Amino acid sequence: MSSPVTKVSAADEQHMLFLFFPLKKNTAKPALQHVHDLQHASKALLTAGPDPRALTGVHFFMFYHLPADTNPGLPVTSFQTMPGKDMLVVMSIYDADFAPYIGSFVNNPDIAKGLNLILSLMDETNIPGVDPNGPTSANYIMAHGGVVKNPAAFNCLLMRYNFADPTIAAGSSSPTNKYNLGGTFPGLTIAKILQNYPDAETLWPLPAPTITFAPSFKPQCP
Repeated sequence: MSSPVTKVSAADEQHMLFLFFPLKKNTAKPALQHVHDLQHASKALLTAGPDPRALTGVHFFMFYHLPADTNPGLPVTSFQTMPGKDMLVVMSIYDADFAPYIGSFVNNPDIAKGLNLILSLMDETNIPGVDPNGPTSANYIMAHGGVVKNPAAFNCLLMRYNFADPTIAAGSSSPTNKYNLGGTFPGLTIAKILQNYPDAETLWPLPAPTITFAPSFKPQCP
């Protein structure tokens, strides 16, 4: 009989990435196109060679673009753009540590190209405490060979705009944490799901088939 999970190793922990990228104004069209291309590159990564899903360990991801000087339309303050800048929000839940997770994408040429294109749209000017041409800036990374040649600088750039904390594991709880991230099945990594689920190859094959999703509806509110 299996015992309850009472300890999770660092390699089996899940974490959150929650980025708020400042972008040049009026870059919605190229930003969303680059994100679309990046998603296609990610799919190509899944179909070329060994299954990389256990390596990347991505459980969930989201991209959201907010034009300059606008808000998401909620009745309370939430995502906010810097004056005169668009914003790109990126969120994901991933396995293991931050640097290997990011490195698994940076090391793929097509995905690295997409990341460089997104960095080329960034505007880090006039942000308090940020040097727009400093050694971890988007300008510096792009001027010195892109993300592949500057992985440490890229990690630091991401951390600068990352609301999340890579030291907080999903399922952990502490009154001193910046936030508490729930974990439905702590320690259940993508690798373990693929290795132990009896129908994994049938339910989640590579390449992935086209999935038809039934329509969903918003509640009707006055």
